[in-house]
Amino acid sequence: MERERVEEFTHNGENFVYIDLSDLRSNGEFSGMIGTIEAAIEKYPPDSLYTITNIENIRFDSNSKKLIAKYMENNAPYVKYGIVIGLDGVKKMFVNAVAKLSGRTNMGFAFTKEGAIEWLLRQD
Repeated sequence: MERERVEEFTHNGENFVYIDLSDLRSNGEFSGMIGTIEAAIEKYPPDSLYTITNIENIRFDSNSKKLIAKYMENNAPYVKYGIVIGLDGVKKMFVNAVAKLSGRTNMGFAFTKEGAIEWLLRQD
């Protein structure tokens, strides 16, 4: 199931990894996916990858905040820019807090995967 939630693709000559965390209900589910996600991301050279992470309908708590911050910190060397989709107001505040914890500044927000791709390609 984890592999089905990670999609690698190329668009306009750029490498993307789409990470579908939607509907995850526990930290255990996310923990189970981390290895698959990191293996996909770490195949790319440093500072060469765009990531799109879908967090629609996921459940957050203080432990998930720490878990996601560590995951983002580990992947930072590979990610040129990352974008998060599936946010409401509360989740956007959560993601901003996690970004600060992980030290990531190269992030944005969008409503759809297509909108995310367009935003990411305009960042260079």
